[in-house]
Amino acid sequence: MFKKTMTAMGIALIAATPALALEGPFPIKDIDADTNFQAMENPNALEHYPDLANDIENAIRARADLADEDDYRPLNLDIQVTALRLNDNPVLTDDGEFNILEGIVNVYDEANPQPIRTEPIILEAMEAEVPYPAFSPDNDDFYKAMVYAFADRAVSIAGEIIELPDEAEIRN
Repeated sequence: MFKKTMTAMGIALIAATPALALEGPFPIKDIDADTNFQAMENPNALEHYPDLANDIENAIRARADLADEDDYRPLNLDIQVTALRLNDNPVLTDDGEFNILEGIVNVYDEANPQPIRTEPIILEAMEAEVPYPAFSPDNDDFYKAMVYAFADRAVSIAGEIIELPDEAEIRN
């Protein structure tokens, strides 16, 4: 009798509890990066780095927990790279030198057309004075380091989403 009463109480409590949000971390399904440079703001950035958006997408794929077909409600990332600058100058040097990479990461849930989270990323590399001889990396290595740092931050932003609302709450 006691077992039946406790079981009935447990079922009643579960039935009375509202649907809870899903808890993460959530895998990433789609990654869409694009460069959104205005001609006046970055007149020559894409001449030097035409594959910037693809490189960021690939770097994120290499670092992220990617969704399988069986994953329920994975996240989608929409990334807009908005600027490449050298010391706040939008015109890069003839060698394509830059030290600032900016963009915006929008994180979506497949059940929700509105972004769950939108966050800017601003990376600025600065030289530090050191008491020993130091050499700056060449442009290719520096470019890769900035792309990887951007990708790491984008994956971190998506990883910070630990809860998704119930689909019934989204539709209401």
